[in-house]
Amino acid sequence: MLKVGSMVVLETTDGLSSASAKLGQAVPMRVKYDVKVNGQTVIQAGAPASGQVMAVMHHKGVGKQGNLAVKASAAQAVDGQMVPPTGGNIDTAGEGTAGSSIALAAVVSPLFLLKKGKEATIPAGFEMQAQVASETQVK
Repeated sequence: MLKVGSMVVLETTDGLSSASAKLGQAVPMRVKYDVKVNGQTVIQAGAPASGQVMAVMHHKGVGKQGNLAVKASAAQAVDGQMVPPTGGNIDTAGEGTAGSSIALAAVVSPLFLLKKGKEATIPAGFEMQAQVASETQVK
């Protein structure tokens, strides 16, 4: 029996950027380490897992950075069933340049207001810790 709150470490399999991500998009992941109960593996390292883009904002003018939020949604147990996790959220932002854009626009040229912040990115292999959301019987 896989207990509520059991730790599952996931990692992204592909990089993701706020430049191309879409709200609701599936994010492929995999389980990073075996999850064991009483010495028996119930979720194997390398097993498929998935997440979902929960929020995305592209970078904008005046130095506004991009934002990207991903939530873990499932990890596959050794018997094939998908185990829902809780927690396991990634929320990242690109680098903002708003202060320098406004200052340069005031001193040098209003064209600096067009300067954009950076997109938010999540690299392949990025780790997230999640917990099992409900008690699950794994065969």
